[in-house]
Amino acid sequence: MNRLKQILVGVFTIVLLLTISFGIVVAQPSYQNAGNQTVQQNIGVPVQTTISGWATNIIAVTPQFNVSSINLNGSLQFEIGGDPSVDEVTGDLTFTLKPNTSGYATFNVELEDQNDGLTSGISTIRLDVEFINGAPDFVVNPSLLNLTYDEKSGPILINGWATSISPDPNPAGNGQTVNFVTTIISQSAFISFNAFPNVDQFGNFTFELTDKANGTIDLEIYLEDNGTDSPPPNENKSNIVSVTITINPINDAPTFTGGTNIIVDEHTGSYTTAWATNPSAGAPDEDISQQLTFILTEKERVGNIDFIVPPSIDSNGNISFEIIPHYNGYVVYELVLQDDGVNAPAPNANTSNIQAFTITVNYINDPPSYDKGPDITVDEGDLVHTFENWATNISPGLSPNEQIQELHFTVNFAQVTGTLAFLVAPQISPNGTLTFRTTEHTHGEAIFDVFLTDDGDLVLPHKNTSDVIQLTITITPVNFPPDDILLNNQSLLEQKEPGVEIGEFSTSDLDPEDTHNYALVAGDGSQGNEFFTISGNKLVSTASFSWDETKVHSIRVKSSDGEFSIEKVFEITILKLIE
Repeated sequence: MNRLKQILVGVFTIVLLLTISFGIVVAQPSYQNAGNQTVQQNIGVPVQTTISGWATNIIAVTPQFNVSSINLNGSLQFEIGGDPSVDEVTGDLTFTLKPNTSGYATFNVELEDQNDGLTSGISTIRLDVEFINGAPDFVVNPSLLNLTYDEKSGPILINGWATSISPDPNPAGNGQTVNFVTTIISQSAFISFNAFPNVDQFGNFTFELTDKANGTIDLEIYLEDNGTDSPPPNENKSNIVSVTITINPINDAPTFTGGTNIIVDEHTGSYTTAWATNPSAGAPDEDISQQLTFILTEKERVGNIDFIVPPSIDSNGNISFEIIPHYNGYVVYELVLQDDGVNAPAPNANTSNIQAFTITVNYINDPPSYDKGPDITVDEGDLVHTFENWATNISPGLSPNEQIQELHFTVNFAQVTGTLAFLVAPQISPNGTLTFRTTEHTHGEAIFDVFLTDDGDLVLPHKNTSDVIQLTITITPVNFPPDDILLNNQSLLEQKEPGVEIGEFSTSDLDPEDTHNYALVAGDGSQGNEFFTISGNKLVSTASFSWDETKVHSIRVKSSDGEFSIEKVFEITILKLIE
């Protein structure tokens, strides 16, 4: 029911005009009215407005109100058949405004007595219709309320998503500015935006998702003008439109950060290190749901490098391998990270970009090796001794690229016992043949330090020398017969008492360490043995001699080394005593 604001503009006084015409008195029609009126505009639908008792004290035989000269201002319009009228019985002023129009109208009201055609004076009335802020409005095609795109679609622009944008159903409100308001009602975990969904004043819908976002988001969108929203029925917000955006996931290629080239030495053995970092399946949702696998492809191999356990990288980026000892070189690998998601159609991808790296195994010179032969024992004598294959399994090292190295045995004296001496010191040829030559009639034991050297690098961690082993050469003595007996004095002065030491025996023997026993023996030249005795190696007289009787005595002496002996005749000369 429209509010009626009554403005009293005056009270009409019934004036009885007495007109004398042929002796009859006639009354002019008259009434009182409530004057100008103010009402609110109709919102939405036409509603007849009645101002009850607007006209009162109506005086006429057959009254009729005539309304004329209607003048409209602003957006104000009356419905067809709804122009202002006044009921001659009740005095009600009625009119029907066209919805969503406002402004003011002026019109003339006159009371006519249909009985005689007389009229009252004309009253000009103003009807003010107050503007009510109506809700703005827009139209969206239902097909645009559920939007579906693929991940990585980039910036989205829907021109004319909203049409028929109206700030107010009343043309008087067309000067208002409008703004679309977008509110998130719900969204899935992996939805995120570079540019949040927005509808501009022209109805263009834009948004941009982050590169790896997918899922759904539910929005509410309404149009708001800058007019008032109070008191009711003022309203500055449109009805809410619900919009759902669905972003289909695209399998992102996994990513990782590769490590540096790997360099190790020979003999490293089993090797494990954290190599690839930041492995990711792609988008956050894929990191949760997908399994990752590193795939290594060998592209080039140089040298003799080989593996007991080939390189592999686990899902955490740890690389492991085990090199065959003594092998070296390098291998170039291409590495990709693969998830278990789809790889088609494009732009789905389940494989990372290729990264290349190299595993290099540095050559380390291995020490040469061999198996030593037995210690040597031979008899003394001036002989060249040769022992083929004394050293066996001679190797420059187990690495294949060391097989061309030249080898050299070194034999150093460590200690020697006895009389042992060498004309040619022991030496070992590269093929393992041991040779030496001892000095004749020497024997004993000699210990030698033996090692094998290659011509490769020797600075650590390289090593070009084998471990030192000891070789013992024992020369056993060979007993040679004595070859001569010597007496350092063979004369004695006459008339000496028995028991005179005449001289000392010595023996010439190739065995210098031999000891000899001496004795007088029978045989040729032993005629004088009875006059002498031997004590140790001393020749002692057992009689007193006279030059006049015998000037020379012959004795036969035997020297024995225990195994061999020699006999020799000596002549002992008796010297004349000069008185």
